[in-house]
Amino acid sequence: MSLQMEFCLLGPLLVRSDGVPLPVQRGKQRTVLAALLLNANRIVSIDELAETLWRDAPPRSARVTIQNHVKCLRQALGHAGRARITTQPRGYRIDVEPGELDISRFESLLALAHAASRNGSWDQAAAHAAAALTLWRDEALADVESDLLIQREVPRLTELRMQAAAVRIEADLHL
Repeated sequence: MSLQMEFCLLGPLLVRSDGVPLPVQRGKQRTVLAALLLNANRIVSIDELAETLWRDAPPRSARVTIQNHVKCLRQALGHAGRARITTQPRGYRIDVEPGELDISRFESLLALAHAASRNGSWDQAAAHAAAALTLWRDEALADVESDLLIQREVPRLTELRMQAAAVRIEADLHL
């Protein structure tokens, strides 16, 4: 029996296993997890993680520190974490199944809302846009301490959130 995992970045970082929140320490551990999740199912190099954590001034111990953060993340995520976060020759990869990452669910729902609005299916457009918007719990990456991730990801995600709100409003007006 496999555990149902949920990874949430549309607000403070949150990980649930079978609905139970898992503790992920604040600070750099959350930043490493966020960086991995934002690149889910792809390798994130040690250099990318170091840049995410320390910008242009990584300490000499950056590689070992990142290894320790990943080790702690695996422990925090339990058996599922050990299986999902894999060490690759150039870095790390987190395996995320379809529907487990809130950003992916949001983007899928937004695409459905856009398609429904183009077809004039305003009830479906409103429902999909509303469902997408309910995934937002606060500002994206609200407790992730990485200026680099915030600058790269939050504007894009905020724009998508505004698109969902616009589709919802347009659909409501048509209804």
